[in-house]
Amino acid sequence: MSLHLSTVMLMVMKNNRLINLLLSATFITFTAQADLYKGLNEAGNIVYSDQPFENAVKFTPQTLSVIDAPKVEKKQLEEVSDKDEVADFKYTDFDIISPKNNQAIWNEPALIVSLRLKPGLNSEAGHTIWLLMDGKPIVKNHPSLSMQIGRADRGAHQLQAQVRDKNGKIVVRSRAVIVHIKNTVVRRTAN
Repeated sequence: MSLHLSTVMLMVMKNNRLINLLLSATFITFTAQADLYKGLNEAGNIVYSDQPFENAVKFTPQTLSVIDAPKVEKKQLEEVSDKDEVADFKYTDFDIISPKNNQAIWNEPALIVSLRLKPGLNSEAGHTIWLLMDGKPIVKNHPSLSMQIGRADRGAHQLQAQVRDKNGKIVVRSRAVIVHIKNTVVRRTAN
């Protein structure tokens, strides 16, 4: 009985091979004889089809050129990946544009500071603006190049802006500017 079963299995396997071979031959014959047609549709667009249609002509596409990819050794790939690391982001221009250096500011209720930064602030890397007055941060983690500060005390003050990364490390700093805050003082006389 096992001999008979193995014979049947062998015949089925041979028939499957024969069926696969016949199907492959039919497919190759069909695709080899398939024609392509090229023509224009009603809208004037070029149309390609495997079925002939009105005003279509037989079309034979150009053969494709196939080129093997060059062999690259593992050592060469490692050298390329080392060189292709993302370059550090560099700012080329960072300044306080308002107020100007040595500018006197009279009786203003708020000090407005405007900055110029090129290229723009890299917020994707977590960069933010910090503003220091007299060496102490008065604005931290600001997302904009313009900021309004409350009324500053009378006298000369040094302003400096910084771009810091998400860890608080200074990426770039502006030149310092000196502003002179002048507030009119009205003295009362004693009665």
